[in-house]
Amino acid sequence: MSYAKGSRLRESINILLEQSDTRLKRDLMNVEMRLTMEMDAHVPDTLTRIRVLPSVAVVGQEAPVFRPPEGNVKLDIYVKFLPSSTNTYTSLMAIGKLIKGLPGVKIVHVMGVGGRKVLFKNKPIVI
Repeated sequence: MSYAKGSRLRESINILLEQSDTRLKRDLMNVEMRLTMEMDAHVPDTLTRIRVLPSVAVVGQEAPVFRPPEGNVKLDIYVKFLPSSTNTYTSLMAIGKLIKGLPGVKIVHVMGVGGRKVLFKNKPIVI
């Protein structure tokens, strides 16, 4: 290998090493959830409150809001967030508890992660 090629290789390695400090240690987790909410819950405000929660990057609505004549509102959403743990279950519980603590949210049902259905010990994750 010529000196010029070796020099370029060292430069490339140094650039990659320098970028490692600026890269995220974990990837964002994309979670699909179904929220059960009080009948008078305001969906846009709830989505805004989720957007400002710690570690949340993106929130979106998966389907139209289901508002039965009587009973609870059902809202299917996706949340992209930066997990605080390498343990998926711990991360899902943490974000689920934050969302459940919002006004009007009664139940958080984790439907899937990254497009795949998710269970914990063969049971759905319901917070």
